[in-house]
Amino acid sequence: MYRVILDTDVGIDDALALFLALSSPEIELEAITTVNGNVPVEIGTRNALALLELTGRTDIPVARGCERPLVRPAIDAKHIHGENGLGNAVLAAPSITPVAQHAVDLLIERIMAKPQMITLVCIGPLTNVALALRREPRIAENIYEVVIMGGALRVHGNVTPTAEYNIYADPHAAYIVLHGGWPIRLVSLDVTTMTLLKPGQIASLPDNRVTQLIKYMTNYSFRFSAALDNTHGFPMHDPLCVGAVVQPDLIAWQPCYVDVELADGATLGTTIAQFDPRDRPHSWRPNVHASVTVEAEQFIQLFTERCKFYDEGP
Repeated sequence: MYRVILDTDVGIDDALALFLALSSPEIELEAITTVNGNVPVEIGTRNALALLELTGRTDIPVARGCERPLVRPAIDAKHIHGENGLGNAVLAAPSITPVAQHAVDLLIERIMAKPQMITLVCIGPLTNVALALRREPRIAENIYEVVIMGGALRVHGNVTPTAEYNIYADPHAAYIVLHGGWPIRLVSLDVTTMTLLKPGQIASLPDNRVTQLIKYMTNYSFRFSAALDNTHGFPMHDPLCVGAVVQPDLIAWQPCYVDVELADGATLGTTIAQFDPRDRPHSWRPNVHASVTVEAEQFIQLFTERCKFYDEGP
């Protein structure tokens, strides 16, 4: 079993990732930390609390994190995820509240308290994680693994022609984390854009309290993108990152060196990957295991099967 802390900016695909984590016996979810990204951190924190209440998992602590990137101005993706981050789905106001501890402090405390036991799954901008690493560098030697949804290595970006959103939203934090000297698996657009939940698969999900919300949120995305036929689908960016923990063999991994472009301009947030080991400078040693291919249909089957968990209750 993997002890997981989920660092998230709680938009639509983050919610699906959370549902997968909660329904997976391979994962013990230790905590959720929230960060500015798809929506402002106060909205994302409310979403995390509301989703835990919906799933009956109010025992899991939620720590609110950073409200802005390290250097650049804050951005959001409300135009994709809706004003509330969940496709404007109306959820009951949560009765639970975040813990008093800041997300950065919680990350440090939990990792140092359980050396080599915590897997940190990052599905938003990396601001919290970068600050935790800077404040307590020893977490790098005490983490079990960091699994990151981010980057576009051999494919186009999804926010600029070359940059993926989570990296672009806080490229300086991404630079710190990728060069942190700890074990990283990077789940990039190279595989997430190949992993599509199709409209027919969503419609066929049995109705329960979670799948009703999934259908509402993904239908919001389909209306936004006008991808209404079975040749398109909902890209499972963040759920696949959780899937990399649940069933890592569904993804083929390759060691490589990844850097982040920090100069302002058209290439800001670009992830530059060096896969070829020949003539690599000493400073370009592999710093991640990068996703290169994925068994997409097997993952979609895993996800839809785990959705049935909510018929029985947690």
